[in-house]
Amino acid sequence: MAIKQPRRFVTTDQGHADVLNVPIDTLYANDQQLAAQVESIKKDPAGNGVASKEALDNHASNSDLHVTAAKQAAWTSAEANAKQYTRDYAAPKAHTHPASDLPSASTQARGIVQLDTSVSSGAIDRAATPSATKQAYDRANEAYSRADQAFTQAVDLKNKIVGAINGKFGGASPDMSGDQLAAAITNAPIVKYAEGTIARSGNISVNNGYDIDLPATVTVSYVLPTAFAISKVFIRLNGYAHFSVSGGWSSRWMPGGYIIATVGSNGSLSNDIGTYTVNINSSNLLTITMSMGSGTLTGARARYYTLDNIPWWAIG
Repeated sequence: MAIKQPRRFVTTDQGHADVLNVPIDTLYANDQQLAAQVESIKKDPAGNGVASKEALDNHASNSDLHVTAAKQAAWTSAEANAKQYTRDYAAPKAHTHPASDLPSASTQARGIVQLDTSVSSGAIDRAATPSATKQAYDRANEAYSRADQAFTQAVDLKNKIVGAINGKFGGASPDMSGDQLAAAITNAPIVKYAEGTIARSGNISVNNGYDIDLPATVTVSYVLPTAFAISKVFIRLNGYAHFSVSGGWSSRWMPGGYIIATVGSNGSLSNDIGTYTVNINSSNLLTITMSMGSGTLTGARARYYTLDNIPWWAIG
């Protein structure tokens, strides 16, 4: 905007008018000078000691450190002092120290350590060498291999135990713990077993040594010596029946073979001469009843029986 010259006062009293016109003229002259300076600044801000907006924006966005000349001089002096101190007091790059100047290392402080190849030392102020580390590593690998082999063998053994348990009485699985498998074995039903032989000698009289008409029956009993109550018994019987007949004596084979008897259920074995009946009770009393048939021999009379040794097998 152009600066316009203000209108001067014109009155009949020129003296009073000049009192006002002189300041007005001075202000106008000053405005003209300011306008000229503004134009000069616009054309050459730097030449007039004024920063342009662009220069100011660039300065504000510049991240470089800006210091005064005095501060720069102080820094330069400090740098020189530091270099001089280094020359006077700092050790050169290549230098030595006596051992007493260097502290020993520990778990609480830094320092020098001695290299050590031991893999069994408990020292805390020494450093392991690569050879010691490798030796420890090799031993760890060996231990791992053995542990893995032992684990494989343990799993195989466990599976065999599970198979054995299930083969006998069941109730086991591979995911059971050792304690659970032990409990399965402990709580398993146990089949108790015993065996022996009843020694026999002499004859078994039917009628105190006298003949008796057929049929003739006689019973013998034996307590089987076991530490448990027998539930089933197996015996083998073999013997003769002796008769008196006209003209002398006659001996005939009784049935021979194995007989099974359980508590509450008798066992028997028969042939054309006679019958064996076997009974076992809860007190382990074995009773054998021998009977000669009435149609065995015409006119025969029973006299006695003969039994061989009696082997037996019992389970509880």
